[in-house]
Amino acid sequence: MVAPKPLKPHQVMDEWEKFLGDGPYTNIHPRTGLTDPDRLVSADGQRSIRLGPHEMNSKPTKFHFHMETWTFISPTNEWIVDNTMVRVPLGLK
Repeated sequence: MVAPKPLKPHQVMDEWEKFLGDGPYTNIHPRTGLTDPDRLVSADGQRSIRLGPHEMNSKPTKFHFHMETWTFISPTNEWIVDNTMVRVPLGLK
């Protein structure tokens, strides 16, 4: 899914905090349990922001990050990840 509206750069941190909720945040991948330098994960491990090399190296007009919601389905031992790509065109004020 793609967010319906892009964010301006100065709006990003507020949006991340609103999405992730109260900290402390980690970089522990919700599925693998390993550290992931490209993720910021909520205290409960159910939401993450993904901003890695692909996102960081996007053209300025295509710069983006991903907001992910992780749901574990115990009976089937599977994860469902809802992913919303949020554009942040650089150069906007």
